[in-house]
Amino acid sequence: MKYIVSKKEVSRREKAFLSLSISFLIGLVLASILFKLSIPYLFFGLIFLFLFLMNLSIRKFFNKFLKMETYLSKEFLIRGKRKFLIKKINKLTIKKTTNNTIREIGIFFDDGKSLFVNGLDNSKNFEINLLKNVDKKVIIKNIREPIDFDNIFFYPFLGLILSFGSVYLLKLMTDLSYRSLQIILGVSMIYVLLLAMYLITSKPIKKRY
Repeated sequence: MKYIVSKKEVSRREKAFLSLSISFLIGLVLASILFKLSIPYLFFGLIFLFLFLMNLSIRKFFNKFLKMETYLSKEFLIRGKRKFLIKKINKLTIKKTTNNTIREIGIFFDDGKSLFVNGLDNSKNFEINLLKNVDKKVIIKNIREPIDFDNIFFYPFLGLILSFGSVYLLKLMTDLSYRSLQIILGVSMIYVLLLAMYLITSKPIKKRY
């Protein structure tokens, strides 16, 4: 059986990131006023440009994601160009929202590979048929999200928290010595390098789309 990606869900994700970006920018302005921190206009311009390019990139990515098809039979599971044997599945994780809708199904195989299926137009039907086809010995773990990530106020609120937190850290840094700033910069660069290495090697985003 063939499953396609939900246009409604993709649209929700695009709007969520857009609202996060807008609230982050607004939060930066408000926080700089509240904390009486003089931030150069160039900084705001660079942040705006970065978020603008990120939104374009995400929109392009989701347009490609919309074309992905998933096929499920008693023997095989095909996701895009990848093909998996149903009999090789040894564990399933079913993550649901606070509204009891399926957010994502994690599928783990004997050879150590894993696949995360989300954004389907009919996730419930996919779950039912997948459970019918897998071996009875397969471990099934149900997960419930602790908060409502689909709430329209969640991402704007998150954007404000991140922006206020960022400005507050900048304010704290202005009172530090040059030596302390060097140490913070060094630690930050190491963290970014390790994060980049993790993203390149493990490809966590690719596994979920």
